[in-house]
Amino acid sequence: RDESASQYSNENENIGAIFVQRKDSISISKNLVLLLLFTLHYFNRAVIYPLRMNSNSHEVPLIVIISAMTVTTVNGYLQCFYLCKGVSLGELTVGVGLDGYTRNNRSTASGKSWGGNLLSWLGIVTFFTGMGINLHSDGVLRKLRRYGPSMKPTTQLKNYGNSFGAALIDSNGGNFTTSKPYYIPHSPFFRYVSCPNFAGEILEWFGFAMASEFSYPSVAFLVYTAANLIPRGVAHHEWYLRKFDNYPKERRWAVIPFVV
Repeated sequence: RDESASQYSNENENIGAIFVQRKDSISISKNLVLLLLFTLHYFNRAVIYPLRMNSNSHEVPLIVIISAMTVTTVNGYLQCFYLCKGVSLGELTVGVGLDGYTRNNRSTASGKSWGGNLLSWLGIVTFFTGMGINLHSDGVLRKLRRYGPSMKPTTQLKNYGNSFGAALIDSNGGNFTTSKPYYIPHSPFFRYVSCPNFAGEILEWFGFAMASEFSYPSVAFLVYTAANLIPRGVAHHEWYLRKFDNYPKERRWAVIPFVV
């Protein structure tokens, strides 16, 4: 569907043109972009994250592993089926002028307006923002688990400083006396919420749903993610409050600031 000189489209009634170059704009299939975002998330979760886990991490019960595999498999099938065999979401356009957007608006083939294009771009930015928050927060927690138990409290605080430090107590709320101490994580994202890693993942899938113009499968997975992570975050927040007398007073929320 080339309107000037170049054409790199592989037409499919579901996924649409994969790549189209015009004289004033370049378009790529939204379906393909969303598939790449979905794959990126789970490549990190299934490959990179396990490789970076600590050797002294808690063992995960088999039933939890089976449940996670089941949910991930079903969700992966639904998302990929919708993006590959369901509805074509049109093209994601990058142009140097409004002419490309105007033609896109009139094109019944692409079927998506300038507003839909903008919504998808905002969704992609939101997706990567949530991913960044999630990766950073997971990194803070991973460092505490990896280095904390083998370090003295003074060394721990000296190495991490005020911004990324950790307050150290034992499981009873006393001094450093056990082989498995607990820590209060500190970073900018932990300032107001106890579980910014959960907040980042929810924001990530909200961005994915926005980029897909709130398709049914993406919204369903967003709702499932929030229903799964928010109660876990609330439980973690309450645990911190019980175990730490010096827990930061401004950290009043579990997952979403000013909400929960």
